Amino acid sequence: MTYARSARAREALWRANRQRAYPKNVDVLNALLAKRHELATLLGYPSWAAYVTEDKMIKTAEKARDFVEKVAAGSKARSQRDYDKLLERKRRDEPGAPRVDPWDQAHLEDRIRAEQYAFDSQSVRPYFEYARVQQGVLDTTAKMFGITYRRVADAPVWHPDVQVFDVLEGDALLGRIFLDMHPREDKYKHAAQFTLTSGQRGKRVPEGVLMCNFPRPGGASPALMQHDDVQTFFHEFGHLLHHVLGGHTTWASQSGVRTEWDFVEAPSQMLEEWSWAPESLQPFAKHIDTNEPLPTELIQRMKAADDFGKGLWVRQQMFYAALSLRLYDRDPKGVDPVKLLEEMQGAYTPFPYIKDTYFHLAFGHLDGYSAIYYTYMWSLVIAKDLFTVFKKQGLMNPEPAKRYRRSVLEPGGSNDAALLVKDFLGREYSFDAYETWLNAG
Repeated sequence: MTYARSARAREALWRANRQRAYPKNVDVLNALLAKRHELATLLGYPSWAAYVTEDKMIKTAEKARDFVEKVAAGSKARSQRDYDKLLERKRRDEPGAPRVDPWDQAHLEDRIRAEQYAFDSQSVRPYFEYARVQQGVLDTTAKMFGITYRRVADAPVWHPDVQVFDVLEGDALLGRIFLDMHPREDKYKHAAQFTLTSGQRGKRVPEGVLMCNFPRPGGASPALMQHDDVQTFFHEFGHLLHHVLGGHTTWASQSGVRTEWDFVEAPSQMLEEWSWAPESLQPFAKHIDTNEPLPTELIQRMKAADDFGKGLWVRQQMFYAALSLRLYDRDPKGVDPVKLLEEMQGAYTPFPYIKDTYFHLAFGHLDGYSAIYYTYMWSLVIAKDLFTVFKKQGLMNPEPAKRYRRSVLEPGGSNDAALLVKDFLGREYSFDAYETWLNAG
């Protein structure tokens, strides 16, 4: 979708992707919507959306809708500018092209980043050899949070690839982490953090697993990563740290990442910021041949290129959030999911619905997240506000990191997330930092 020059090839792949699970999941999704609505109404709620939002930070489906509309409105102008740039670039290849098709987007964005921002996503790969990246993530977080990682060579593992580390503060054992980082047949295909053992103060320490699919070192060629892989590494390691550092609460049910669902992504989203800063990248991001650190000027171009397309990305996320909410905020009897898909896509994206496509039938978040896909953006708003403290006081300054650890990470789910954030910021969180980020670049 990014690198194929043939629009016909991209379209064929895009259509195949949008027809996954059709028609089999038509009945599956209808049954899922019906059973959840039945459960919610049995419990006295008007809809599943009302039920599932009640114990989240947002509290109600109405507030979730308001949030989606606020973000969509705030990103509308930027999204239009992004789209206009894509259309302008497409017309260089196809004079008079009437529109940008959805299968053009990733390809055109990559071309614009290369041509207008002088950044080719392949150009930074030599700076991100896997073993150095892993050590860099460990070193960065150790310095920030005053901890150490000690390799445990004889720990029982489920595959030889898995590396095990004890996490310590001085001589005190805080927890244990398992890094299962390379692909193999029949392995989980995405990046995620999983709980192996929930911690509980005075009884047991937390153990967590980080599961990713990054290049395996030791082969004929260096195990080079894309920068977005490095960003993913920091993100998922943020969950792992939250699990370990927050795994010493009185009750195991409040351990680690067991916060409100719409807050749980915020600490990991904030840690992504360390994948963009020279002071955190350059100690480990060194060229595989020359050992020269990743130039600051190249990091700046990489960041500027990443800023392009942000408006379209946010609106696309709000399309997903609105679709998930609208499918679950009513009695599903008489609801036509395809019509709703068409309506939501037209309302939130510049790419109209294309007949005989069924994105919703393979949208796995309609199962796990159900009505609350908005949580990704909600937590990002909070993450951007949390990061303002580090921007002012220094990304590698252990002082704000220590306060953040004590205020936000260590309590786990033992208090309302809004109160944890307020304790760290010294004020209520706001939309301002997110708005600044949205308009940057």
